[in-house]
This record gives sequence, structure tokens and C-alpha cells, in this order.
Amino acid sequence: MNNLTQDQAATPASGKRFRLTVRSAEEAVRVIRDKLGDQARVLSVRQVGGEGLKRFISSPKLEVIAEIPADDSDEISDSGLLEEAEVSEDLAVADKEAPSSNAPNLPEDPGLSDVSFDESNDKVRLLRKAGFDLNLLGEIQSWSSWQEMKDKPLADVLKEITVGLSDRFRSTKLTPTTDKIALIGAPGVGKTTTLCKFLAHEVFMNKKIPFVLKVENGIPNPDDALRIFCEVIGVTLFREPEGMPQVSEESPLYLDFPGLSLSNLQDWVEAKQTLDAMQVDTRVLVVNGAYERDILLRSIRSAKHVGATHLAITHFDELSNSTKLWPVLLQEDLSPLCICNGQNVTGDFSTNVLNQLISRTFPEELYARGFSSYKNV
Repeated sequence: MNNLTQDQAATPASGKRFRLTVRSAEEAVRVIRDKLGDQARVLSVRQVGGEGLKRFISSPKLEVIAEIPADDSDEISDSGLLEEAEVSEDLAVADKEAPSSNAPNLPEDPGLSDVSFDESNDKVRLLRKAGFDLNLLGEIQSWSSWQEMKDKPLADVLKEITVGLSDRFRSTKLTPTTDKIALIGAPGVGKTTTLCKFLAHEVFMNKKIPFVLKVENGIPNPDDALRIFCEVIGVTLFREPEGMPQVSEESPLYLDFPGLSLSNLQDWVEAKQTLDAMQVDTRVLVVNGAYERDILLRSIRSAKHVGATHLAITHFDELSNSTKLWPVLLQEDLSPLCICNGQNVTGDFSTNVLNQLISRTFPEELYARGFSSYKNV
């Protein structure tokens, strides 16, 4: 364990910043609240660790940059140990990189926006205290049925919310997949691990014979770990499109793209050109569900430039509840494809996204306080 240290001389005007390396998003929240206080805010989250085949059999960690406002920073002792976390020295001017003058700007997202909500209702206060996403609370209060349901007993309110979310999910557009499927996403979201889960599902559950094409598109895309995994399950990996067998329903093609930078729109534009040329219609955006909402939305905005059609969510097991994902799935035009739990290829993989979301929507303490009779809704 390292001490939490502060570099007084290099403290930026806006407050002190700390780098935490933790095992999960939940651990990061606990450590930040316990040791940095409620005023601390997260600036960025990045997955680190896990090289080569090791990434499939061990869990990578999250590097979190947190900031304390200047007027609260003196309350933090530099001798406090962060339990179960590795913490390095305070960041001076930090990892907020100045935007490159030649980097294209991503357009504003026309979909999700911050939603206001009324805290006067005791059910709303309870849900917020239990960690319910504030944007989802605002969305629920905009339902026409809210005025009727808000004064019902807690169990009935939770049931109505479950039914309402389920109905809205079922009304979203579900686009079927084709026999050419590309997985795209930012670096570190678990894209290659998700691909391995897809391949294992195709081979062992669907009894198909898929094959994989590694696409570089001007960005290095090493294949060591994926190649070993493909050899183990009998899937052929190609580095060039020449010589590939005929694609069919029984032999689908999966394309593995390198991580596309969220700060470089051109990477996404070039990926779209490649996919168009290869006539790939199914374009799956892979996102880390444990990331902050702003990062998820930034990924979705970028993915619109590559023509993304589907959404795959990883690291779902690291969420205390799934409420922040509901607005993403209900308001964005991406067909939910799968939920992935665990960091390795033997972890859970489910295409029943609705059931996964419902099971992780309400914190356990709310079930105990009034939802137990509706667990099978």
C-alpha cells in the first residue's frame, strides 16, 4: 500500500488531483468517498494491466483520476492509507490534456441530456439515497403515469417502474445481426475479450464455425492473445481478407478492430470506410458499463461516425445497479446486443439484456423494504 501524498508546490489552482489504481468501479467509489470526501469528483477512468494472454485469465484494474476542490483539499491527511487500493502521488497539472489544434471536434449529442427531477416525493428521495441514477429519476417523473403511481406504497412504485422500463425497452428498435459482425470501441473497454465470448458462444452453443479477421486500419492491432484463444477453440484467424472462406450463416465473420481514440474522429471515419468497403452491416459498439456516463455518451457520439448498429456492455458485474444504463439504452438508436460479466472468456455472457438490467436495477436494500413480493415480475 502506498500513502496518499500531495505535492503542494505543484498543486493546480482548481484543486488537487489523485491517481488511484483499483480493482473495480465500486471500489473506486468507496475509496474516493471514504478518503477524499463527498466533494471529490472523478475526472477520468482508464483500464490498465493485463497483457497478452494474461488479460483473459486475470482481471485488469482501473486507473481513476479524482480531483478535490481547492477549498476542501486541506482536510485530507497525507498519511491516510487507501484500503485495498494502490495510490500514487498527486498529479500536478494533470492528465487533462490540452486539445490538439488539429483534432476534429465531436458534435454535440442530440440524444441524452441532463434531466431535472423533483425531490419532494419520499419515494424519489429513497431511490436517490439508494444510488438510483438521477437522470433516470427525472425520466421516470416525466411519465404520464407518475402522478398516479408516486403516492402508492413503495412495493407498488417499484413494480410500476419495473413494468414501465420493461415496456419502453421492448418498444425500442431491435436490429437483427448479419453474418458479418464488427466489434469497435475505444481502447481498454474489453472489446477483444467480448469477441472471445462471442466466438465461444458461436462454437459451443450455436455449433457454428466462425472465423476472425484482424483489421489494423493504420493502427497496430497485435493478435497474440486472440490467436492463441482461436487456436484453442478451433477458429481460424486471418490478418488479410484475401483467402478467407465464404461467409454464411453457419460460418459468420467477426472483425476485430484496434481501439479507436475518442479524441481522434478520423480513426472512426476511416473505420467506417473500411466497413463500407467490406459490406459489413452489423457494427457493434463495445462500452465499459462501469465508466462514467459522460464517457459512455462520448463513445456513442463517436460511434455514430462509424455507423454503429448495436451495443455491447462489458464489466456489468462491477455496477452496484444498472440505472445509469437505462437512459443510454432507451434514448440512443443502438440495438442492445449483449451484457458481459467478468474479465475473462469464461465469464458470463448474456444476450438477454432486459433481464440483466432488471435484475440489477434496484439495490438489494430496496427489495428488503418492499419489493420482495415482485421479484418475479
